[in-house]
Amino acid sequence: MQRVVARRSFAAARCARLYPSRRLSSTTTAAPIIRITNGTFYRQHPATLSSSPSSTPLSQTHDTASSQTNPPLFPDLTLSLPSHATPNQHWAILSPSSTIRTAFLQVLRGQLICIPPTSRSFPHLLSEEITSKNPDLRFPERAIEYVGFDVERKDFGGAYLSARYESRVEETDFTLERYLTGIVGLNPGEEVIREKTPDHEVMQRVVKDLELERFFEKPVSTLSNGQSRRARIGKALLTRPEVLCLDAPFIGLDPFVSQHISKVLHRLAEANSPRIVLSLRPQDVIPEWITHIVYAGEDGKVDALGPKDEVFRYLQEQYQTAERSVPANDGDLDPKLVEIREVGRHLSERGDFEANGIEEDGESSNGTALSRDGYEKFDTTPATIGEPVVQIDGARVKYGSNSVLGDWQQTVDGSPKDGLWWNVHRGQRWGVFGANGSGKTTLLSLVTSDHPQTYSVPIRIFQRSRLPSPGVPGITIFDIQSRMGHASPEVHALFPKRLTIKSTLESAWSDTPITNPKLTPEASARIEASLRWFASELNPNHDDSHPSSSLDWASNSTFGEVSFSAQRVLLFLRATIRNPEIVILDEAFSGMDDLVRDKCLLFLSKGESMALHYSPTGPKPVKSDVESPVVPGLQDHQALLCVSHSRQEVPGCVREWICLPEPGSGEPRFGRFDGPVELSYKRWNEIWNWPEQK
Repeated sequence: MQRVVARRSFAAARCARLYPSRRLSSTTTAAPIIRITNGTFYRQHPATLSSSPSSTPLSQTHDTASSQTNPPLFPDLTLSLPSHATPNQHWAILSPSSTIRTAFLQVLRGQLICIPPTSRSFPHLLSEEITSKNPDLRFPERAIEYVGFDVERKDFGGAYLSARYESRVEETDFTLERYLTGIVGLNPGEEVIREKTPDHEVMQRVVKDLELERFFEKPVSTLSNGQSRRARIGKALLTRPEVLCLDAPFIGLDPFVSQHISKVLHRLAEANSPRIVLSLRPQDVIPEWITHIVYAGEDGKVDALGPKDEVFRYLQEQYQTAERSVPANDGDLDPKLVEIREVGRHLSERGDFEANGIEEDGESSNGTALSRDGYEKFDTTPATIGEPVVQIDGARVKYGSNSVLGDWQQTVDGSPKDGLWWNVHRGQRWGVFGANGSGKTTLLSLVTSDHPQTYSVPIRIFQRSRLPSPGVPGITIFDIQSRMGHASPEVHALFPKRLTIKSTLESAWSDTPITNPKLTPEASARIEASLRWFASELNPNHDDSHPSSSLDWASNSTFGEVSFSAQRVLLFLRATIRNPEIVILDEAFSGMDDLVRDKCLLFLSKGESMALHYSPTGPKPVKSDVESPVVPGLQDHQALLCVSHSRQEVPGCVREWICLPEPGSGEPRFGRFDGPVELSYKRWNEIWNWPEQK
């Protein structure tokens, strides 16, 4: 008999509750592949933080560990993942915190310290079945493969942004075939080739399942973000692990590719080849084939685990209890109460369970009239449209005979014209959408001038071409990028990890991240204001109960030391803090924790003038207590370009949109929203041409 362990830790419901699960009929008594019994996990051994570790019993080290620098994770966790079960069990970790989701998968691989050490074991890996199959699989780090998608492009070559778009001229620009085998060095020996080359039929099946056949002989540096993600999954599958842990596998994938990848993973999981464990955000579509869920809160505690239906029932009850427990006044809510309401809202919107308070079009019926970044559902505010800052008149990007953008005829002023025709004006807020591989990032690379073909395609940036013409000098790359702010997975992958948090923001005023910034008193004031505004998200040792006015932490902690979500926040601030003429946010919010993302969206639109208040009626933008804000939101002279595959990550100010077609499927579609995408499914469905689908 299994059970679901549930903890209610917010003020309205403190008692623990047990959920009996359905009895699983099983035809095998095979040992579990992972067994955890009353284990608590740490990133560092808690005894090292004791003032006198030699005199402190190990049993007392749970109390001596610092809750800030080395908090206990998943305390007293009991979990058993079967090696074989009838029916099959397919597990996922669900949490609003990216750090907690990743930590859970690390626990499964044996990476975090377990106390007591005997609480975690891997019985199946010591069985005769594994020994006869492959003795190397007796080690968890070999048998349990992890694929994370934070800064994923660092594995695909290139030392600068333009490298992705250049022709293959170096031997180190290895192909997808070589990447999948792991043979990426120069002049590999015969033994290395023989050892790493997988079976041809297995390779072909993996490549076909992941729809990578047409990229097999191409340099991996030319793959889109969605394509590179499938390549990383394929490489992990070719190692033939017993368990494959996929950390947020659907972030950044369009809905169609997400469905296809989910079907492939289901087929592999059903055959136990390998077993699949997913990490999912509350807003992700939870695959139907997932049978068991672990729900962990932002505090690192497992609130519920067990069969999916029972965990959903627990979360539904928690959500409804939270709604009944909100105070009558407009005071601050307990953080745990805010968390469970947000998780419940996502799950009920998606239909995982029914709950009062969500209308059919996705708007909360609690009476709120604003999006989380302060825009009305039907926004009639007239936009101030200025001069064009991007003018594209028939652009087409090709690599040899392969066209990646503009391979169509587009109707312009009633006439068909070849290539992409698109103008962006000051004051406009554009959403750039399309399937993975449709050319979204290529399009933005033309705007940023990172793409070498910017010199040859008909594009003008700030009304000037890259190439000079009689009497008109060409615009330089430094002039372009000094007037733009850009955050993307490519920028993240190449950003220097040794820079301090403060230096990261200061680099917004420099030509490159590693050159000296040209700071003014106003720039310094904006940096300090942003650090204070996001101290709880950026300071690794922030303590809400003892806030400090000192910003020394920003000079003592580096970019590489903070969490992935915090790194995303830093790059978002770096792209927006100067109020540049064009702000480009290419999947900039993916990987952020939900509440952090909402705070960034409001900061983008309103700056320091408004704060997000989690009131009894839901999240509501309110006037902040900052008397003289130095960081404003988006201004009339700015243009915004945003790429996202998630409705929750589209800023509420986006009104214009373009959806690029898949290769060979026609011309792009254009449209205009009458309000924030967040407050209506219909607007989101319009992008993807889903008029009847929620």
